[in-house]
Amino acid sequence: MELRLSAIVIGKRETGETDRLYSLYTRELGKVRAKAIGVRKPAAKLASALETLTLSDVTVVRGKGAGRIAGSIAEETFPNIRADFAALSLALSTVAEFDAVVGLEQPDEELFSLLLEYLSLLDEVVGNGSDTSVTTLLTEAFFVKFLDILGYRIEAEACAVSGDRVRSGERCFFSPSAGGIVTEAHAGRDAVRIGENAVKLIRLFLGHRLRSLLKVRAGATDLAEVGRIRTGFLRYALGK
Repeated sequence: MELRLSAIVIGKRETGETDRLYSLYTRELGKVRAKAIGVRKPAAKLASALETLTLSDVTVVRGKGAGRIAGSIAEETFPNIRADFAALSLALSTVAEFDAVVGLEQPDEELFSLLLEYLSLLDEVVGNGSDTSVTTLLTEAFFVKFLDILGYRIEAEACAVSGDRVRSGERCFFSPSAGGIVTEAHAGRDAVRIGENAVKLIRLFLGHRLRSLLKVRAGATDLAEVGRIRTGFLRYALGK
């Protein structure tokens, strides 16, 4: 069976003497793995369209075992990301974590669109000369939205235990087991202190598209706090 897929290359590893096994996140099927035969040979034509962080039109032939990539045409290579070491490292780390979390063949149009939007915007802001605060904010927003699509929405509007609205200036904590922000009275053993600015950022991330968030200005400390929260929540949710 031959399948034509719109795919973002999110990972690869060498197998055999000249082959590679690719991890692709596709619009049609979700994450799939497929092998490209002889792709590491000097004259291989498929290699350039199968670099990690490439949006490609990929033809996969399926039989027994992993599919075989029979053709690939690059549609978007995100050149600004590739030309900037810091942005490239950030993007590769992001898609590697994405690859590690997402299961095989669970199609999700919203998730595909989010990943493509993230890479497109990252390429855009890097090309415009934006500093690392913008790329970090964009990445943290991506992960908060990623969790939401997976069904792990961080409750940030009200106490996740009592349901009471969190008031400005109130001491807040984050509890993975409760699924979000809790007030001091409901902070259990797993709860960690979270600043008001970090709570506001999570609310913004959940309530707005990625592009509109480019106008937001946030400090490095607040972004790092959001990063710790979403990382801890993801590990808890996945049982890691």
